[in-house]
Amino acid sequence: MIKLVLADDHKLFRDGLKKLLELESDIKVVGEASDGEEALVLVREHHPDLLVFDINMPRMDGVQLVRELNDQKIPVPAVAVSAYDDEDCLATLSAEGVLGFVLKTSSRSELIAAVRAAIQGSSYVDPRVAGKLMTSFSRRKNESDLLKELTPREKEILYWLAQGYSNLEIANQTVLSEKTVKNHVSHALKKLELRDRTQAAILAWRIGFAQISPETMANVVDENADFPSPGEHRGDRPLGS
Repeated sequence: MIKLVLADDHKLFRDGLKKLLELESDIKVVGEASDGEEALVLVREHHPDLLVFDINMPRMDGVQLVRELNDQKIPVPAVAVSAYDDEDCLATLSAEGVLGFVLKTSSRSELIAAVRAAIQGSSYVDPRVAGKLMTSFSRRKNESDLLKELTPREKEILYWLAQGYSNLEIANQTVLSEKTVKNHVSHALKKLELRDRTQAAILAWRIGFAQISPETMANVVDENADFPSPGEHRGDRPLGS
């Protein structure tokens, strides 16, 4: 029996989704959540075989939920269900290890295909959004080339900046003076043709640089090499692979 936790803030849709899923004789919904925080509690409590979740939820959205599960090292395959086919959101979920993506307008057969693929460790993407996902990955690859303009030290500082560190915190982390860090940030922004550190942080997250582990980042900086593509740092398969 496949144990499943279902998370969606719209009860009518959640009820309908549960009925569709449980038409399969080997699928059982063991927990229902109306937001990401409730889903996190239910996953800890029930240890399900699969999480099916809406991306847009109150208190903690789907992306935050998946990141929290990863941070807490709670391994559970996941399928995202959404009314929207936003390519950046798709790519972010893929980088976080989500295996399936279906639209709320997808057919029951597509939903079940995504569920069964994820249970087996495979990926499934609604054909209508697969092209957008590939476009997003292509754009990320082009943007990642911008980092080649940075020195190893500037890459390191960009990484910590994207983690939300202040200049003083980065200085403590890198054993540099706060003034030196500020200068490196300014040089990096100029090379990347960005206006401020917020734009730099967004770029780092969008191309997958901010998601790699500190250890991987240190190796990339030391070797001045390319960083892993989104998903590689976690050993997960991206959506659509």
